[in-house]
Amino acid sequence: MAKGLGWTLIILSVIAGIIMIISGVFAQYNYNKYFFSYWSLSDKSSSLDAKSLYISEFVDKINASRQGFADYDAIFLKTPDNSFDKNFGALVSLRDRLHSISQMNESDFAYQTAIQQITAQEQGEADAMLQVFSGCYYLQNYPLLWDWIGMSVGIILTLIFMVGCFLVKND
Repeated sequence: MAKGLGWTLIILSVIAGIIMIISGVFAQYNYNKYFFSYWSLSDKSSSLDAKSLYISEFVDKINASRQGFADYDAIFLKTPDNSFDKNFGALVSLRDRLHSISQMNESDFAYQTAIQQITAQEQGEADAMLQVFSGCYYLQNYPLLWDWIGMSVGIILTLIFMVGCFLVKND
């Protein structure tokens, strides 16, 4: 009896784990395809015009799909830093800054300084903003894969698997 229950727990936890992995791959693919790839292309671009174009597309895609994002990358303990709207405002300011820089003379010191600031923001400070967008997307569309909920589900599935193995071994 316990051996049958053990095998049932093992099989169910493995199936649920496989479903979680497939869902995670699908979720990441969709986020990358519809949103993040534009940011990534902007980051890879060496010309200001290309950077500006891809950032604008990133802003437009996120704005057009606003209902596909949670208001916060949090269920509780909500702060301005994990707010979708506050981070979207920061993204729009980056896009606007790129547009204003493109109007400057490339040989001016102000242009060079502005480019350095944009590059610094893209390389370091933007990671937190991008994580909020990703978190809001996952929380809205794939809540069982989001942050600590996904980790909790993974731990529970692992425990169920271990109990199943224990029951099979000790029967």
